[in-house]
Amino acid sequence: MLFAQLVDDPSARPEEFPTEEAQEVERLRLFGIIEELVKWENVTNEAVIEAARAEIRRCFDGEPPAIVDPFAGGGSIPLEAQRLGLEANASDLNPVAVLINKALIEIPPRWAGRPPVHPDDGSTLGNRTWAGAQGLAEDVRYYGQWMRDEAERRIGHLYPKAKLHDGSEATVIAWIWARTVTCPNPTCGATMPLVRSFWLSKKKGKEAWVRPLVEGKAALRDEVWGRVRFGPGS
Repeated sequence: MLFAQLVDDPSARPEEFPTEEAQEVERLRLFGIIEELVKWENVTNEAVIEAARAEIRRCFDGEPPAIVDPFAGGGSIPLEAQRLGLEANASDLNPVAVLINKALIEIPPRWAGRPPVHPDDGSTLGNRTWAGAQGLAEDVRYYGQWMRDEAERRIGHLYPKAKLHDGSEATVIAWIWARTVTCPNPTCGATMPLVRSFWLSKKKGKEAWVRPLVEGKAALRDEVWGRVRFGPGS
């Protein structure tokens, strides 16, 4: 979309393409660049991207305009503008979108071509070169793993592993959070979760839900139940 907006149709340059036939030939050449740009496998193809950059520079005598997107959302337009060699300015009314754009558009160029800063044992950094945001990405992986390990060390005991039917254990990848209230029934008194639905998946053939199970057994009339836990639906 950006390429099509910035690059003139050959009919706008009659001094270069005086006939309709010449214009059509040039138009098909430009369409060919667009066809290559939109292929997913060419996302990192520098030759294809540079061909598009060259056409944009030619249309603006080497000084293409800056791209301004005041409602950038997830930042796809300013990101593509940067890939095409353009200055990109983006914002949004949604603070989440602003944060995404800072992480996607603003911060990576500042560390382009720089090595990571995390401590190295000699096996990761070495003497290699760091193109683009590779150094920043290495730091994100390193410190992201550190934060995960530290969180597991501090609060991992609050998130036990799931016991499978064969007796083995597996790491839980998602937890359902719910507010709780104490049951007002004086013969119950259990801590009750407030949830709107017990469904986990309604996809045909992969239906799954949780079933609330009350722990404990009231041996005496004035005994209160402990709490509600969840088991697999059946």
